[in-house]
Amino acid sequence: MIKVLLITIAFFVLLLIESFLLKVFSFSLFIIIVISMWKRVNDFSLYIFVTLFSIVLDSVLHTPLGTHGIVICVLLLLIESLWLLIPRDTKFGYVPVFIFVFLYYILVSAASSLLLNNVFPSFSLDSLIGIFVKSLVSVGVYILIERFTKSLRSDQVRGVIRLS
Repeated sequence: MIKVLLITIAFFVLLLIESFLLKVFSFSLFIIIVISMWKRVNDFSLYIFVTLFSIVLDSVLHTPLGTHGIVICVLLLLIESLWLLIPRDTKFGYVPVFIFVFLYYILVSAASSLLLNNVFPSFSLDSLIGIFVKSLVSVGVYILIERFTKSLRSDQVRGVIRLS
């Protein structure tokens, strides 16, 4: 019972932080969490999380329902195929993550515009540079999260606390 309560509270705190970051900085924490959890948690749990959070996020942001969910599903298929070409644990494993995040920002705005107005949006050079910078920041946050989780769960010294 406590676990369900904690998950519910964490869900709404994440929604609060996500909507704040999207409105103020146009930065998505949701995409970083999804890419970090991909193939590291139970698939069923991840699909439930993505479905519920994307529906709630779509209703909070006043975008058509399913926009974030469809974009995430398409991009997860793309990143899985990219990780077949470029393994996840190599130095260049962050290139598919960058492509994933870059396409996420473009496809969410394009899908919203297409579903609301039946018009494909025009992207200027300034908006593409802004998306590029947001994608670089997102990949940087993703790298920090990956390093933090690897330092917590080292396979070699599972029972030893590391202080360095």
